[in-house]
Amino acid sequence: MGWLFLKVLLAGVSFSGFLYPLVDFCISGKTRGRKPNFVIILADDMGWGDLGANWAETKDTANLDKMASEGMRFVDFHAAASTCSPSRASLLTGRLGLRNGVTHNFAVTSVGGLPLNETTLAEVLQQAGYITGMIGKWHLGHHGSYHPNFRGFDYYFGIPYSHDMGCTDTPGYNHPPCPACPQGDGPSSNLQRDCYTDVALPLYENLHIVEQPVNLSSLAWKYAEKATQFIQQASTSGRPFLLYVALAHMHVPLPVTQLPAAPRDRRLYGAGLREMDGLVGQIKDKVDHTAKDNTFLWFTGDNGPWAEKCELAGSVGAFTGVWQARRGGSPAKQTTWEGGHRVPALAYWPGRVPVNVTSTALLSVLDIFPTVVALAQASLPQGRRFDGVDVSEVLFGRSQPGHRVLFHPNSGAAGEFGALQTVRLERYKAFYVTGGARACDGSIGPELQHKLPLIFNLEDDIAEAVPLERGGAEYQAVLPKVRKVLADVLQDIANDNISSADYTQDPSVTPCCNPYQVACRCQAP
Repeated sequence: MGWLFLKVLLAGVSFSGFLYPLVDFCISGKTRGRKPNFVIILADDMGWGDLGANWAETKDTANLDKMASEGMRFVDFHAAASTCSPSRASLLTGRLGLRNGVTHNFAVTSVGGLPLNETTLAEVLQQAGYITGMIGKWHLGHHGSYHPNFRGFDYYFGIPYSHDMGCTDTPGYNHPPCPACPQGDGPSSNLQRDCYTDVALPLYENLHIVEQPVNLSSLAWKYAEKATQFIQQASTSGRPFLLYVALAHMHVPLPVTQLPAAPRDRRLYGAGLREMDGLVGQIKDKVDHTAKDNTFLWFTGDNGPWAEKCELAGSVGAFTGVWQARRGGSPAKQTTWEGGHRVPALAYWPGRVPVNVTSTALLSVLDIFPTVVALAQASLPQGRRFDGVDVSEVLFGRSQPGHRVLFHPNSGAAGEFGALQTVRLERYKAFYVTGGARACDGSIGPELQHKLPLIFNLEDDIAEAVPLERGGAEYQAVLPKVRKVLADVLQDIANDNISSADYTQDPSVTPCCNPYQVACRCQAP
């Protein structure tokens, strides 16, 4: 009888200067039929127009562009929300925020996180015999049972939320700039808007804080090292693996790095893109050298660029949300305009995913969960409904359409968090509420409710500049279809097993490795 046993001791042993888990792989007999490995890489705040393969003005993504030429590129791929926590919750559950309970971001002091009755992709694959690891930004709750190690991940290395949610000694580039962590023993104070100066940013390995504050200048190197080590160890074990890498790039603060001789307005962001691209290239190279023929690599983003960060924000490409831009505010992150949720996406699996193909299928981050579960020959959790679908046929070049309908939840710019008031129906997009997030110039677009929705034909108007005339035949033909699909999904959600996230806050749950030191300073032995 063949058997496998994986034991992860969270106590860990010293490895390369960091706490590293002792992984004891015991293998006996022949392994069962090979299941595919999965590497999911999620960029943060990366614009659709940042990817060189998406006709970007500058070419800062050589490795990603190479991956596109060796796999499939998606040009109509969407985040499940246009802000951090809800988008990540949907990736790991295949469900919109109205179902999984995560409708807005968690805080440093959040007591809760992704509801514990929601089943994550890692938990499903763990039950199916996979080794599971996560590197990077979690942002789905860090206190108690909400930590990644208790949500299906055998191994975790990363920051529990966005890397601007704590001070560091290497603060990098932000707009406006934030100060470094205080060094002295005197009380610190938050003198900068949107800056955290009281508590340093923590870096976890499994359940332990191994560095506080994090050295952001070397974070990309550490992520690459841990990711490649995980791939190597998991491949050697003979068991299938899931690795979820949630990058810090391209969220601010951007790391301090050597800058090329170029106009300042783009060289900082371009340098960050190249660093991110290099990190992805290292992970892909490791896959190619260890498990190329049996590993599916999926790259995408959590939402569009954060426009209020000015030259430190990415590009929405042609998806400029002109109707909103004319009325003030940004049509990017935190909005339901295309710039907020249309994200770069690539699929790579030699021998399975066709080479150098551009897909126009309407797809979503929501599809990652059911697709990976199906390819892993596992079963979807029972007693709940999913918004994502298995898109294997699209990935393997046997089908093209993807979704007929997608719903874009409100993500901060207008309307109630998580509410479904923007509908994508084939080539049409309808808005029952509009608003602009804070723009680089500080303006915010007013929230406007539309009893009769604005409807755009994206096939003719990707910039969302001129809505269809409400009295016209095209509008009148589309409107009842929009109303029906929206009513249907709301009824479906009402009949579903839905969750509610705990958004209460308590300063005592703030990650702190040494409360007796200013800003919780500590370093690993």
